[in-house]
Amino acid sequence: MSGFSDVFTLRERILIEGIMPERALLRLKRAEIDLFDVQKPRKNQILFSVNRKDSEKVFAIYPNVCYNKGVYSAYTAKKMGAVGLAAHIERLKKRLGLVFGAALFAIALFVSDGLVLGIQCIGTDVYAREARAALWENGVRTFAPYRADKADAICARLIALGDVEYCSVKKKGFYVQVEMRLSPFAKNTFLQGDMQAKHTGTVVGITVLRGTPTKKIGDEVRQGDTLVEGCFYTQDGGQVRVEAIAKAAIACVYESEIAATEEQEAFAKAYLHLQISDGDKITKKTITQTSEHTFCVAIEYTAIETFNL
Repeated sequence: MSGFSDVFTLRERILIEGIMPERALLRLKRAEIDLFDVQKPRKNQILFSVNRKDSEKVFAIYPNVCYNKGVYSAYTAKKMGAVGLAAHIERLKKRLGLVFGAALFAIALFVSDGLVLGIQCIGTDVYAREARAALWENGVRTFAPYRADKADAICARLIALGDVEYCSVKKKGFYVQVEMRLSPFAKNTFLQGDMQAKHTGTVVGITVLRGTPTKKIGDEVRQGDTLVEGCFYTQDGGQVRVEAIAKAAIACVYESEIAATEEQEAFAKAYLHLQISDGDKITKKTITQTSEHTFCVAIEYTAIETFNL
């Protein structure tokens, strides 16, 4: 009968470790905590079950080794899982969670099919900045519905740049692909003015083929700061304007709390927000769950910025 009744109990299995662990049971008895199925798997271990309502009392007397590693005690306790009906409930919760998560994923996949989760420039990325601006002006942006009726207007804007011979805009999966082909007979056009940082971080590399650098390796920069001036300075203090040509590597750190149900989803949202290009490199990432549906995502990456290259 005891085996049959155990199935319908709400109990927690607990392991206590320490020298002569039997002494630890005396204190639990004095606290009027009922113990069940007491076993001694090792010389310094006692394994037993308690009613779930008494579980917190045990850990109030003896610290939980999983959460109090810096607290000293002659005896330490550790949860070994639920038993009886409680174990069945825990398994049922996990299964329902998986089923519910799968259903939510299917619904999200269906709903987000028409959303834009990223922009891809193929063929050439010379006018990547202009392409993103044209998309934005015509209502095509991340985490918004795709505007197929604006494709012709976007293409017209980009072809008007002069040396763009072919342009197409289409949605493939969750991404909008902007394909541009430059005319082989077009002259190279250079951006005018100074090279300004697109990211906030620390300069870890800078190469200047033309122009005057204003930052060196190790300098901190903010988005919008000038990295290279489009000019040369002569010995007598004069200034000669030129088209700057340069490349810079900036070590950046991104950290934010993101609403998500799992780590992979939190990282994907952070990755899309950063809009990391093919040349950028992620050096470190840390994802920590701060609440049931919130994760703290920290990403360290090196952004490669070019000007007229």
